[in-house]
Amino acid sequence: MELDQDKINDIVKGNNRFLSAYSDHEPYFMYSFKKKIPDRELTEYYYDKLRYAVQNSEDLIKGMFRDEFYDFYGVDKTAVHSPEEMRDGLIFESFTVDMDDRSVAVYFSNPEFMFGHFIEVHWDKDWNLVFYWID
Repeated sequence: MELDQDKINDIVKGNNRFLSAYSDHEPYFMYSFKKKIPDRELTEYYYDKLRYAVQNSEDLIKGMFRDEFYDFYGVDKTAVHSPEEMRDGLIFESFTVDMDDRSVAVYFSNPEFMFGHFIEVHWDKDWNLVFYWID
């Protein structure tokens, strides 16, 4: 499904936790393997989820973050000096919606202290944390 990059940028503008929709690796997308849902319904659902994430980004990050992420070998401790500083520096490097179950998946990272690594987080359609994983 094609998403409107201008609309995405309008949604995320002003929130430094989100990348531009025009970034090289296109961080915003949705997919479905099963359902045939009209494009408009899919895209509006996606934009609604993204709006929620933008408005609640701090709470979502605080809710998923674990202090032990700081101990991960891929965290540059010369660039970030505490779990709190790491948490405060994380950005949404991708924002994906699975239209089959309406769940949201995000890759959090920051190239300044997690270059080449990320925290993958999944929420269900009601924003209940399903799982997280750091790589």
